Amino acid sequence: MYVYLNSEPGLWTVGHYAPDGQWHPESDHGTTDAAAARCHYLNGGRVEASEITAGGAFSPSEEAAMHRAAR
Repeated sequence: MYVYLNSEPGLWTVGHYAPDGQWHPESDHGTTDAAAARCHYLNGGRVEASEITAGGAFSPSEEAAMHRAAR
């Protein structure tokens, strides 16, 4: 399961813990909303078209990847 943590002031890191407890970072985000949205997506959450095109919580590269995946 992917989770996010406050890795330093103003930076939220998404990643997962291996069974041995080792942290594996996946991406960094400037807001909790963006980190939570990325966790939701990585954990199998459905991404609605309005979320992809709203330009809110996702970076331009994340939006492009989700557009490709939605096709």
